[in-house]
Amino acid sequence: MIKSLEIRVFVHATEDKDKIILTLKNIIKDDFNIIEEQYEGYYGNSISVISCIIEGEKAEKILNNLLDSLSIPDKDMLLKTLDDRIEEKNNTFHLRLNKQKAYLGQLVLSDSDDVVKLIFKLENKFEIEKLKKLITEKYNKVGQ
Repeated sequence: MIKSLEIRVFVHATEDKDKIILTLKNIIKDDFNIIEEQYEGYYGNSISVISCIIEGEKAEKILNNLLDSLSIPDKDMLLKTLDDRIEEKNNTFHLRLNKQKAYLGQLVLSDSDDVVKLIFKLENKFEIEKLKKLITEKYNKVGQ
């Protein structure tokens, strides 16, 4: 179902890059390679973008772990906003996790600016319905 996962996080000059790497480890729970890009902010501050690409079964395992780890309120929010998180044109599913909480090992959805972005690329457009069904079934199990 999942072809790949791209994880992206902004690291500002005031943040510790090693802590951001630990944050990614808390999400991925496996070996990964990072890509780091350097940018300059509007005021001349240094901004790094750290990303990694996870493919195939590893990406699907991360999705399942994430869905299992979410709190009931987060699962409820995910279910309510599911259609907004799916980009059918590109067969992608978008999630944003609270960066601070992820550093502490807690996977919490967030719509703020200080997040870890996860973009799941689906194999094809037919997988969108399978993804919706998977999420709905996992959510319903929590309520039982």
